[in-house]
Amino acid sequence: MQIFVSYSRVDKDFAIQLVDRLSDYDVSIWLDLRNIPHGANWDMEVQKGLETSDSMLVLLSPDSSASENVADEWSYFITKDKPIIPLLVRPCDVPFRLMRRQRVDFTGEFKPAFAQLIRALGNPVLRDPDETSKMTPLRLGPSPFVSTPGLSEPSSSYASHTSAPPASRAPAQASLKRQTQLEVTLHRFPVVWGSSYHWFNGLQGAMDGELLINAREVMLVPRFDPLQAIPLRSVVSAQLERGANAYLKLNYNGVDGRARTVLIMGQPPRTRQTVATEIIAKLKEQTGRPLE
Repeated sequence: MQIFVSYSRVDKDFAIQLVDRLSDYDVSIWLDLRNIPHGANWDMEVQKGLETSDSMLVLLSPDSSASENVADEWSYFITKDKPIIPLLVRPCDVPFRLMRRQRVDFTGEFKPAFAQLIRALGNPVLRDPDETSKMTPLRLGPSPFVSTPGLSEPSSSYASHTSAPPASRAPAQASLKRQTQLEVTLHRFPVVWGSSYHWFNGLQGAMDGELLINAREVMLVPRFDPLQAIPLRSVVSAQLERGANAYLKLNYNGVDGRARTVLIMGQPPRTRQTVATEIIAKLKEQTGRPLE
């Protein structure tokens, strides 16, 4: 089953958290940030996603209710008589054509609402915790990276977010139904990044946005372009390059096995070295490797 997630970019953080949680289950998720390759025709890729998806989650908020793009997406599903599950993520006036559909209220606690959503999806089975197929849901690219509801207070000045744990998971085909909980943690840093650096001209082809690190990926999330990510297992090294403008040099292996590099600077400028140092420390912690 493939699920199409329709939302406003204002609710990007919630959408990403939701998709991260759903990736624990045996379902396929279509999210524009994750499924549209860099440089592809946006409208055509969305059309493909709508055609190949079996059901839709519509994230309802004041912004999505006012969005023509979101309305076009759920209207298409209505014309095709495909299932739609509205999720109320922020209080709003629900569009008339969605009012009679049973919706899941995420304006309160995340965990019980998520459990209700899983039931509404037909109780898909949990993936095997050792399965690696869900570890690479994003397309690898030259400028690698998303976000969340129900988060606790940040543990550092650059926002280390810890959400409520998802529904308990059990090993597939295990005779003992011992349940454990997985804590999903997302660390966020404001950054700019590019492919090369010149001492006078600075970063070449620079983009700005956020760098996110979770237990599976390091992600670079531009403000407007599609999300791309680097699996942590592909990271080779992370080095702090000092100078007039301190930056992080991140080396990793692409999907083709070739070595790649992305250069990352914290923003605003006064935080550059501090942010780079914190990112390196977090990468070491998540990978369990020195990365020097």
